Amino acid sequence: MRTIAIYNMKGGVGKTTTAVNLSYLAAESRLRVLLWDLDPQAASTFAFRIDPHVSGFGKRSLETGESLRAAIKETDYENLYLLPADFAYHKLDRLLGSLGHPRRVLTALLETVGNDFDLVFLDCPAGFSRLAKAVLSAADVIVAPAIPTVLSLRMVAELVRQAECVGSRASLATMLNMVDRRKTVHRQACELASEHPDIFLRAEIPYASVVEQMAARRAPTAVYAAQTPAAAAFARVWGELQSRLAGVDEDANEGRWSAVLHKMESLIERLEPAERRPSGPVLVSTAHEPSPAAADGSVVHRFDTEQRDLEHRGRALELHERPDGGFLVLARCDASPSRAGRAEVCIDRSWTVQILAGKMSPLDALERRIRAPRPRVVELVREAANGRQFLRVQTFRAPLSPPLQALDADRSESPDATDWNRAAG
Repeated sequence: MRTIAIYNMKGGVGKTTTAVNLSYLAAESRLRVLLWDLDPQAASTFAFRIDPHVSGFGKRSLETGESLRAAIKETDYENLYLLPADFAYHKLDRLLGSLGHPRRVLTALLETVGNDFDLVFLDCPAGFSRLAKAVLSAADVIVAPAIPTVLSLRMVAELVRQAECVGSRASLATMLNMVDRRKTVHRQACELASEHPDIFLRAEIPYASVVEQMAARRAPTAVYAAQTPAAAAFARVWGELQSRLAGVDEDANEGRWSAVLHKMESLIERLEPAERRPSGPVLVSTAHEPSPAAADGSVVHRFDTEQRDLEHRGRALELHERPDGGFLVLARCDASPSRAGRAEVCIDRSWTVQILAGKMSPLDALERRIRAPRPRVVELVREAANGRQFLRVQTFRAPLSPPLQALDADRSESPDATDWNRAAG
């Protein structure tokens, strides 16, 4: 009998959908499978249309395992059985603590309830506890579903730290879930993960409504949407897990967790700049078309120094705020047709909030989005400010904004730049 734990310290990463789909696929491959729903929320139990109840659950249940064994139910699918959740599982941590040696207790329970099965899946609750330590110690493979973001992957790194602390001999299989490759950070996370096939599964589960329907349909995805990319992705995950199970080495060097942690931390460090970077493109326009930043409904915040250095030079630095973020615009305050073009960058909501809270300079944000080599016009604005802080001096609705003509975004010196140098001098 082998044990696969579906676990991540972070909630909302798709542990239950993973447990339901993988246990179903394992049973489809003619293995005799038990899914033990350890989460008091009983999501897996609900998905298989079984009542969340273990009669007489308590300390005695953990000592002998007999009441747990008696609670095992058949599902609607051949070879697939469920040990349902019970609300009383919220006492599991305290009960394990009262018995002492949680690892030995859980290992003994798995031998009792899993004796008649080829494979036991554990659908584990989020967080870290005595139960989690016992799971890390008892499992042969830990499947860690993770969204391809820094926060979610940080929790996988923390899982690795805890696995090292308890001396887990399990194999780690991190599965990227809810992947949307239209997002820069998701795409880069997937690319970085592909460099570590010893930590990450090659298959990834796409963000798809058909997976979210599992709770409403109360069935595995492969049952009601067999021909979808999501169902095919889960099948590939199961194929990889079969290879992992065949290669599990119970005498594996426990020191490997340190190497895994180093790789995870390195990956996260490389991913963090991509997550901080707004997902929208940098826009540098030299045409007269209307700018998306000037659309109706946006709130415009104009910034200047206390001495109004930019206003005196006929320039404006504006943040056009929208619900999903905004645009920073470095522009002229007149409508002179002799100055063609408009330079602007889009920023995400977090940067917008930081700028409005005074924690980030709008010019610093603009420079970071454009990156080196910076256009000469940005340098000229910084010279005009002469180190003075930018303050919010005016707020108005976009339709009330005066026509703005952008500074030339050319990176070379221009007649306009010469005028600025003369004014700054």
